[in-house]
Amino acid sequence: MNSSRARQLLAECGAIIEGHFVGTSGKHLSVYVAKDAATKRSWVASELCSGIAERFYEEDIDAVVAPAVGGVALSQWTAHHLSGFCLKEGGRKVLALYAEHEEELIGQCDEGQMYFSYSSEVRQGGFTLTKGQSLVIKKPTFVLKRGFNVDVRGKQVLVVEDILTTGGSAKNTVDAVRTAGGIVMGLGVLANGGGVTAEDVGVEKLEALMNVERRIYTEDGCRQTGMCMEGILINTEFGHGAEFLARK
Repeated sequence: MNSSRARQLLAECGAIIEGHFVGTSGKHLSVYVAKDAATKRSWVASELCSGIAERFYEEDIDAVVAPAVGGVALSQWTAHHLSGFCLKEGGRKVLALYAEHEEELIGQCDEGQMYFSYSSEVRQGGFTLTKGQSLVIKKPTFVLKRGFNVDVRGKQVLVVEDILTTGGSAKNTVDAVRTAGGIVMGLGVLANGGGVTAEDVGVEKLEALMNVERRIYTEDGCRQTGMCMEGILINTEFGHGAEFLARK
């Protein structure tokens, strides 16, 4: 698959949107790739992931790992197509796995109520847990759960991701695979929207179906010279704009 076809597929399902967005990393973006608009269409996800599989089928991949939850469909379809390539040549069946955010349980309310207070430089407050509720910290690091750590141990693994901005989620997924003893053969992505390199994410081979040209700012940078300064409203439907505005 060439970049023109990948761009066409994403554009046809309305996945490439211009405006003012806040990404997972907290960066402000002038273009957002709404990958869910593509991956919810199984025929689109299948063709895109076939394009990724084409670029890695000679690597003897045993398993494909994506960051949950957004990358799960990519993992499934890429593994499916890799299995097809491999089996045609008498090869292997490829597993589809995913990495999850590492979590820490802080408190669990078994009876009655539990009250927690918090404070930071910008706000303070509290909240109450009722019976059956838990307080869990979700960390930026990823881990392989559900026995997936055993599945990748000593195996050749392809990491897949939807969109790269800073490469943080992809890098954390690569690290999780290596921590579990997997051998990372490369990273395949739908789109590279931040000029991320293979070195940035710690792999030898990085393949993107397409590159996205867009302006990327830190929060302060956007306020000074970006879309915030230009008065372009933050989109709250896509990305993390609603969460960003709620903190203000």
